[in-house]
Amino acid sequence: MQNPISVVQRRIDGIGMYRLVTLTLCFLVAVSLVFGVVGVLPYDLLSQILSLVVVLGVATLSNIIFAKLWRVSAHHESAIITALIIFFMAAPGFTLHSQLVIAATVFIAIASKFIIAWRRQHIFNPAAFGALALSIFNFADPAWWTVDAQLFIPLLLVGTLVVMKLRRYALVLWCLGVAIAVYLFGAWYSGLGTLSLLPSFFLAWPILFVVFFMLTEPFTTPGTKKLQALYGALVGGLSGATFFVPQLNLSPEAVLIIGNLAFYPFSLRQKLYLTLKSSKEVAKNTKEFIFTKPTGLKFHPGQYLEWMLPHQKPDNRGRRRYFTIASASHEDVVRLVVRLSEKGSSYKQALQKLAVGEQIIASQLAGDFILPEDTKKKLAFVAGGIGVTPFLSHFGFMVWQNIRRDVVLFYCNNTATEIAYREKFDALVKDGHCHTVHILAEEEIADHEHGFLTEEIIKKHTPDYKKRIWYLSGPSGMVSAYSVLLKKLGVPRENIHHDFFPGLA
Repeated sequence: MQNPISVVQRRIDGIGMYRLVTLTLCFLVAVSLVFGVVGVLPYDLLSQILSLVVVLGVATLSNIIFAKLWRVSAHHESAIITALIIFFMAAPGFTLHSQLVIAATVFIAIASKFIIAWRRQHIFNPAAFGALALSIFNFADPAWWTVDAQLFIPLLLVGTLVVMKLRRYALVLWCLGVAIAVYLFGAWYSGLGTLSLLPSFFLAWPILFVVFFMLTEPFTTPGTKKLQALYGALVGGLSGATFFVPQLNLSPEAVLIIGNLAFYPFSLRQKLYLTLKSSKEVAKNTKEFIFTKPTGLKFHPGQYLEWMLPHQKPDNRGRRRYFTIASASHEDVVRLVVRLSEKGSSYKQALQKLAVGEQIIASQLAGDFILPEDTKKKLAFVAGGIGVTPFLSHFGFMVWQNIRRDVVLFYCNNTATEIAYREKFDALVKDGHCHTVHILAEEEIADHEHGFLTEEIIKKHTPDYKKRIWYLSGPSGMVSAYSVLLKKLGVPRENIHHDFFPGLA
């Protein structure tokens, strides 16, 4: 029987990140509309529908106008997400004032993505900025009506899906953990009790909505788990600061903006426009795309970028993908390597049609798939198909720096024709940079292991496997299975690293 969590994970991995966030917010809207009909929310059906029309209309129109003024491609799904977030922040109503507040919040939010930006990369969470701007000028304060008890379970369910998609567990857990700790300590400090007040924590501050749909926004989130944990802890701590310094009176949107500003230096502070120089096939159904390297791009081997490729009629996974940078950090080009198929996604079909001289847009540099600084530590790499790309970057850096490490690479493919960069890996073996073990699932060839990575193969080629640090990259199912195998063999959990990133599928 399949693990239900694994089944859910695979399903959401097959949906684009923006599409999943849009769908989860739409589900939450549908729930709120139903609750409005039966009268369990303070806002009825008609007032919600009116607000929904306003937020979506203003967001779409504003996005089109600013995109034309800035001469960039309009990303409507991002604007819709911002609109739906504001729908749950601003109080619905029939008065002209309430609708003007909603419209102004949305307009300022969309405008901030274009105006409050550096190198075409926005700095603040748009919805939070729009709400804070109106609060500062005493025009209106957000209602944050998702704190209603009736929405708690639906919000928890859809928010969990978003976190699973983004793999932002450290960010979310640190924020919630610190926020709860500060709240309980503040309650005790004020003489209000402790654990008995825990249920009220989720109804006193919109922490779940902020964490699930705003704190996790990729563009304003730092790129490594350690920094994400610190970012979450800061936002969580500030959420309860009013307990100790009442004069601060920090609103949720103010807390988020402070967090954005504090961690802005640790994110990729620009959108990168990469021009295609050439492309070539490096294995069966596997193609390498070589782009010019933009000025200012600095990364660690093993990190990834979000690659946006505007194209007509995108499928359910949208116009964006996350791919590891296959080139080494010192190279003057950026290499992108992808697995292709005849019935591939609309994105990969557009990528295959990309002509020399045309551009792709990259952003959101992130990833913790980074080697230890101590070069004496023994390593083992496990790559499944196209999962070999981060190791190309690692080996390229090691060769450039003339760094000698004890590395064993287990490279898993179905057939020999699917082995990418065979000559390059043969040269690495010859020069003493690694020992490569090819494992083929569907062919039996001399000097190649047959089947899948097993306990016997691991012990045969790495008898000191418990002393090595293992790096696993490839399809989610493969990575999970081999991680379980290594743990059963006694490899410490802290010595097993996964190349997980948003939109893995």
